[in-house]
Amino acid sequence: MLTFEKVLEVFKDYLSRDDVFEVVTTKRGYTVMIWEEKEEQWFGVEHCKTPELLRDALLEGYHDFSEQLLTHNRRNLTEVEIADIQRRCKQLYDRCGE
Repeated sequence: MLTFEKVLEVFKDYLSRDDVFEVVTTKRGYTVMIWEEKEEQWFGVEHCKTPELLRDALLEGYHDFSEQLLTHNRRNLTEVEIADIQRRCKQLYDRCGE
């Protein structure tokens, strides 16, 4: 069974490296927040009622983070890079299900 703890463990390394994406615990559960550095404010907030929603939000963040590392928002991804990011996202998804 998928749990919040399992999802957070799988994404622990990614979350330690991404300065923009953050998971916080609130009275109502886990919330994913995205920081806008230039504006110095949160621009995205998503409440994750289930571990599956948290996993999916973190996969999206990981995908965007991986793309940013490769392109620095200066070019499009190559087909090889797209396939590599998709493969790594699938690995994280599968690890959540173990």
